[in-house]
Amino acid sequence: TIIEPANHLADICRKKGLNVINKFLENINISDLPKGQKTFVSFELIEHLHDPKLFFSKMKKIMGPKDIFIFTTLSGVGLDIAELGKKSNSIMPPYHINFYNPFSIKIFLNKLSYKVIQVTTPGKLDLDILKNNSININNFFLKYILSTFVNKDLDKIQKFYSTNNLSSHMMVVCKKL
Repeated sequence: TIIEPANHLADICRKKGLNVINKFLENINISDLPKGQKTFVSFELIEHLHDPKLFFSKMKKIMGPKDIFIFTTLSGVGLDIAELGKKSNSIMPPYHINFYNPFSIKIFLNKLSYKVIQVTTPGKLDLDILKNNSININNFFLKYILSTFVNKDLDKIQKFYSTNNLSSHMMVVCKKL
């Protein structure tokens, strides 16, 4: 079941044979949803919300006790965003207005009575993004690595950043308390 408020996107989903609830999350009732345990997912939305607290509060109201919520968003302390700063293509107000990180998202969700099950940064593009924006890199060591290392070695470095929650792509798994 897809929750999709945009009519044209809801139509695309229906044409693919998916069950669609054509409403904004704020207007969803528990009775609109299928019965039983559910997994809610949201990809690359949180950074766009004007009121993330309202969104997560509404989400919690429609979640059952065993449901989980998985979402992805940007991490403001991830490698490419941290290095490029204002010159990062990911920093683009008024579209990307919320930048959490693996630490702050836990604090935020705990305050809203969510239990954080897992936070990861499975990103694979930080070094590619930096390589494509090397003119804007100030860190000499990072510039050196990007200009001299071969791709298989850069992949190892990217894996290090991802494994240690230092990538700019973040995934969170949580449930309501």
